Amino acid sequence: MGSEPALSVVTIGYESAADCRLVIGELSRQTPANELEVIVVAPDREGLSEDHIESFGTWQWVTLSEIRICGAAMAAGFRAAAGPFVTYAEEHTYLNDDWAEQILAAHRKGYSVVGFVMENANPETLTSWAHLYGQFGPVVAPVESGESDFLAGHHVSYSRSLLLEYGDSLDEMLEDESALFLDLRSKGVRMYVAGEAISSHVNISSLSAYMLMDYLGQRSFAGTRAQAGDWGLVRRLAYAAAFPLIPLVRLRRILAHIRRSGRQKGLLPRILVPIGLALTAGAWGEMLGYLIGPGDAAERKAPAELQRENYLAKQDLWSKTG
Repeated sequence: MGSEPALSVVTIGYESAADCRLVIGELSRQTPANELEVIVVAPDREGLSEDHIESFGTWQWVTLSEIRICGAAMAAGFRAAAGPFVTYAEEHTYLNDDWAEQILAAHRKGYSVVGFVMENANPETLTSWAHLYGQFGPVVAPVESGESDFLAGHHVSYSRSLLLEYGDSLDEMLEDESALFLDLRSKGVRMYVAGEAISSHVNISSLSAYMLMDYLGQRSFAGTRAQAGDWGLVRRLAYAAAFPLIPLVRLRRILAHIRRSGRQKGLLPRILVPIGLALTAGAWGEMLGYLIGPGDAAERKAPAELQRENYLAKQDLWSKTG
């Protein structure tokens, strides 16, 4: 392609590029596929050849000897991107054919941060729904397009120049995009959700895995937030002391989004059990994050982010291969 791509899309293979085959197929069906740059970040190219990505305008391989932290792998891909806008497509996601088209349309309205909307790709278990609403409540479909203070981490397209302003801290900010969103809002950056850009997302459906991930996610978020803001001890202690209230605050928001999307009849009250257990685990993680930092939470989260089939309930038959 002679000109720069309209949108660069990063995808990550945890063990090899073969992990990306499902989402590469989804991207190849995009209406503006020839305007896309696809960047595969993986330890090696095994299982994915140039034939798989020949429909795109251009592509790159970014080889990392080991994928330890998802945010660092994302940042490596984003730094290599040639397009003015960059986004990340998870290996366990399905995309509407006009997903990229809708994202680009929003960017062309002048927004440098554009989020997309989530649907449930494995809806058979309550835990899957609990994870979807607990993680992505504000953007669970249906959602009207418009400016928003809340987007879904790992499901956002950015102006590449905006991200590069974070320099060496970009790895950590992409690992915990909730902290990134707070920082962007504090700088006056307007964020937009594109209601027609839809990602059908495979959610964690093992209850024990969901609890662990909420603990790790909240610890990572709190630690990154405090570090990015250079919080002093007094502020850290104050936020940590409020941890008993965190599940109640989060639960109120989750219930509001279940009702907003019209699923209260099918999910309530049964969904309260997996949500309550995960929110309690998450509150402990958030408290520790404020007190002693994120620790190794990001590294422990990576397998669940990048090999989702290993974090599903036994009755959940989804797999990346069919």
